[in-house]
Amino acid sequence: MRIWFNHWFSTVCHLIDLMCEGHRGEFTVIGTNKSSLAVYKSHCDEWYLEPENISAEEYIEFCIDFCVKHEVDIFVPRRFLVEVVRNKQRFDTIGVRLFANTDAEMLSILDDKQKAYDFFNARGVDCIPQTITAHSFEEFCLAYEKLNDGKTRVCYKLVQDEGARSFRVIDDRIETLSGILERPGSKVTFAAAQKILSNYDFSNPVLLMPYLSGVEISVDCLKTDRGNIILPRYKNNARYSEIMFTKSIMELSESLLEMTGLDMPANIQFKKEGEKPYLLEINPRMSGGLQSSCLATGINVPRIALEKLLGKSCSWNYPDFVTRKIANLETPICLD
Repeated sequence: MRIWFNHWFSTVCHLIDLMCEGHRGEFTVIGTNKSSLAVYKSHCDEWYLEPENISAEEYIEFCIDFCVKHEVDIFVPRRFLVEVVRNKQRFDTIGVRLFANTDAEMLSILDDKQKAYDFFNARGVDCIPQTITAHSFEEFCLAYEKLNDGKTRVCYKLVQDEGARSFRVIDDRIETLSGILERPGSKVTFAAAQKILSNYDFSNPVLLMPYLSGVEISVDCLKTDRGNIILPRYKNNARYSEIMFTKSIMELSESLLEMTGLDMPANIQFKKEGEKPYLLEINPRMSGGLQSSCLATGINVPRIALEKLLGKSCSWNYPDFVTRKIANLETPICLD
């Protein structure tokens, strides 16, 4: 069986290993990326470069041609995920199964953070943070003034974003003496944010919200015929995370998972303010840290999901611990 991973993030190398665990000889893993230095290249049996500057429509044609040429059986998409799913019937026609959640309308909602918040607000979900979406520089400045009460720090990110690349916290304290011993990280002053965004066209709107100062919780999920797998991973610091089977977080995740109808691997991101968790986003794909949850709990989500896609059922059980600390797995840089 030939499995294709298109342009993924580096930690997918761990997910490839988990998916093929104990069965590597049964699969040929094909990898593609825009960069020849992508780290998961060394975990693939075949490797090819992807086109860089390409429209969604052109990319779908590339995918269809690639699947036919390389006799792909299972396609694990990340790049242009929503468009790939929109074209599921075309992949069905050539005998390719998509390892993905295939409700294109829901994926389109989740791909837009404001649309996702509106979706859950309309259904009475009470863990949605206060947000304002700015469609112009003027709206950005007004939104900041509205949210900035002198006590609450404001953060912003693009409505369509992945991996928190556009996330910034507005914090003027980084220009004071106290900032001499602190790394600015993703912090910017309001003046710097204004300078940057004054030249931005807002084609992808900017979402502003109060900065949530508590712990981030990454919940890896998969719906199975034996019940939903819910693995909450608390990101306590840069060195380690902690699996914590917290009843309230598990029940909230179950509710959101059922509400969206996602039935393949998904990741729900929360962040706390005090004791209250707020929803950050739901990613309808395997997360970059899924391997940590799998290795800590002994529940191989990528493998179970693959078997599900193939019409097979896998047994799984929650471990007998309530909490467990796990070191964050780092990925070496491939220089070949």
